Amino acid sequence: MGVTINVAAVEPTELAYERAYDEHWPDVFRFALAWTNDWAAAEDLAQESYLRLWNQRNRLDWSRPALPWLLVTTRRLATDRFRQLRRRLAPPPPPESLNDAVHARWLDVAAAMGSLTPIERSALVMTAIEGLPYEEAARILGTTAGALRAAVSRARTKLEGA
Repeated sequence: MGVTINVAAVEPTELAYERAYDEHWPDVFRFALAWTNDWAAAEDLAQESYLRLWNQRNRLDWSRPALPWLLVTTRRLATDRFRQLRRRLAPPPPPESLNDAVHARWLDVAAAMGSLTPIERSALVMTAIEGLPYEEAARILGTTAGALRAAVSRARTKLEGA
């Protein structure tokens, strides 16, 4: 008499979630890192995005790509995080390894990025840093490629003037 092993079948949504994690973790993490410029915060944002994906796994249409959902969720989490930090904290002290000129430039860039609207910042990060084509970034952000190009143009103009 043989031994019968009862193996529970893995749900398709769990497989889709695992595939989304395996395929997109680096993209989501880099996107969060570009938003935060902080390794630990980027890890936290990416993990929170995947936790939310897990919590929504039974409501999502897994025939559609998961990356746009993850990036929009990450952007929203980052925006919420910035708002909370702005309310609670003063600017962090500079890392001791930075000299004064580098720190001053970093503060200039941080201030300039802070002057951008969320759509301008997202458009710039996705196209200039992540290297996504305008059409793909526009699809992810739920806008048109023309509107995305305009947002990138406005962002670049603001950054150049800063």
